[in-house]
Amino acid sequence: MIHPAAAFARELVAALSAHGVGDFVLCPGSRSGPLAHALAEASAETPPVGAPHVNLHVRIDERSAAFLALGIARARALDGKPRPVALVTTSGTAVGNLLPAVMEAHHSGIPLILLTADRPSELRGIGANQTTDQEGIFGQFVRWEAEATTPEKNGRSGRATLIAARAVHWALGVPDREDMASAPGPVHLNVEFRDPLGPDAGPWPLVDPEKATLLDRTRSRLRGITLTSRGLPSAERGIVIAGDGAGDVARKVAEAHGWPLLAEPTSGARSGDNALCRYVAMLTTHEGQELAAKVNQVVVIGRPTLSRPVQRLIDNAPMLFVAAHGARWREAPRHAERVLPVVPDEWLAPGKVDTAWLASWRSACEEVIKSDDSASDDSWDASAVARAFVQSLSATDVAMLGASGPIRMVDAVAPAWPVDQVPTLVANRGLAGIDGTTSTAMGLALGLGQPVSVLLGDVTFLHDVGGLLIGPEERRPNVRFVVVNDGGGTIFTNLEHAHAPAEVMRRVFITPHGVDFSALAMAYGARHVHASSRGALAEILSKPIDGIEVVEALV
Repeated sequence: MIHPAAAFARELVAALSAHGVGDFVLCPGSRSGPLAHALAEASAETPPVGAPHVNLHVRIDERSAAFLALGIARARALDGKPRPVALVTTSGTAVGNLLPAVMEAHHSGIPLILLTADRPSELRGIGANQTTDQEGIFGQFVRWEAEATTPEKNGRSGRATLIAARAVHWALGVPDREDMASAPGPVHLNVEFRDPLGPDAGPWPLVDPEKATLLDRTRSRLRGITLTSRGLPSAERGIVIAGDGAGDVARKVAEAHGWPLLAEPTSGARSGDNALCRYVAMLTTHEGQELAAKVNQVVVIGRPTLSRPVQRLIDNAPMLFVAAHGARWREAPRHAERVLPVVPDEWLAPGKVDTAWLASWRSACEEVIKSDDSASDDSWDASAVARAFVQSLSATDVAMLGASGPIRMVDAVAPAWPVDQVPTLVANRGLAGIDGTTSTAMGLALGLGQPVSVLLGDVTFLHDVGGLLIGPEERRPNVRFVVVNDGGGTIFTNLEHAHAPAEVMRRVFITPHGVDFSALAMAYGARHVHASSRGALAEILSKPIDGIEVVEALV
C-alpha cells in the first residue's frame, strides 16, 4: 500500500535532485520520517529503480547540522556556480535551532532549502505534542517560504515537483547586471505529514526538470542608483577597498587606475603590486590620516567589515562607488553615487595614473611593517600563530578563519600574494558571528572533497564544539583546527570594554573557560597536539591533514 506522505517525500527528493540539489543534511525525527526514508533509499550504494543518487549527511544536533549545510553550500559556490543544499528536520524546537545558520545564510547569500516537517492541520492549535507555529518562523531571513499541506490519498501528483522548482528558483536568486534582483539565500518549505510516516516500498516517480521549471512573474526588482555613465569619474587620488567576496576583479580595478588596494583576507583580491599590507595600523598613524584626508574617490567591491579605520574611509568618501556588495546590497552606504550587483567592464578601463599617490601609501605601510615587533622570530603570541598559519598555505589550499580575532590577525600579518598564488580564505562574515564555525568548516571540507585548515580562537571553537560529533557511519572530512588558546575572549581587550574593572572584564567579557582540549578532542575521536612555539607549529602545519585534528596553540 502506497503511503501519501512517503510518495510526496519521494517526489520532492527526486524533483530537488533534478534541479541540482545533490546534498541533503538530515537530523533524526519521527515527523520527518517520510523524508528520512526517501533519502536513505536515494543515498544507498545502489538506489532503487528511478531514484536519484544524492549525498546524505546525518547529524544529531539541528543547529550544528544547519551550519554543516551552510559549509557545504559555501563549498559548492566557490566555483562561481552556487547550488542549494537541503536540510531536513522534524517539528518543534528542531526548527528553531536552524535560525542562527539561516541568518548567516541570509546575509551571506548562501542558498539553503529548509525542509521542516510539521503536524497536519487537525493537530495544530490543540496542544498536540511537539507542535508549534512553524509558518513564518524565520521571518525576513528567508527569500521565500511555503506551506506544503498534508499529502492526501490519491492526491494529485506533480505538486511536490512544482514546489521544488520554486524553492530552487528562489534559493539561487536571479542576479542581473542592471536590476538588483534577489540574491541567493535560504528558503523554507514547511511540510505537513499525516500518519502513516513509515516506509511503503513504493515506486519512485519520473521527474522531468524541464516541465518542473516555474518562474515567479511577481518577483519585484529594485534598481540601484544610476548615473548617465557606467564608468568611474576620472580621479587621481582614488582607493579601492576589497571586502569579503570581492574577487580578483578588485585587484584589476585598482591596477587599472593605479590606486592603492586595501584587501581583506577573504576578499580573494589580496595580490599584486597595488595591494597593501598593515593598512589598518597605517590608517591610525598621523601619516595615514593625512593620506586618508586626501582621498577624493573610494571604490568598494565586496563587503568590508573588519576595521573601523577602513569604515571611516568609506563614511568620509567625497565620491563613493559600490559593486558586488553581496546579499546585503540593500545596506550599501546611502551616500554612494552608484551601487551595482557586479563590477561593470567600464571600471576596468585604464584611468589617469598618479604613481606618486600609490607610492605614498606603500611607503606609509612599509614604515608600519618596519616597526612591527611581533615579527621577531622568538615571539609566541596570537600574532605568531596567525603568521605561521598563513605561511603554511599554498595557492591550492582552502582555509577558514574565525570571524572574531583570528581573521583580523590574519589581516595584519598576511602578505600581498603573487597573482594566481592566493589561497582560498573563507569566513562567516554575513553576520560576523562565531556561531557554527566548526560545523561550517566540516561542511566546507565535505563539499570540496579536500582538506581544510581552520584558524580560530578558543571561545569560537568551544561555542560549536558539537560540530566535531560525527557518527561512525558518516563520512569524516579532513580538517585541521588550529585553536589559539589564550584563555577566553581576549578580543574585548582591544575594545572600549577594556576600561572596565579587571574583575568585571575577566568574568563577563573574557569569560575564561578552563577546558582541557586534549580530553575534549579525545571524546569526539579527534587527534590533539600541542604547539608551544612557532617552530613546533610550523612543523605540525607542514604535515598533510589526515582526519580531524585539533592543534592547540597555548599562548
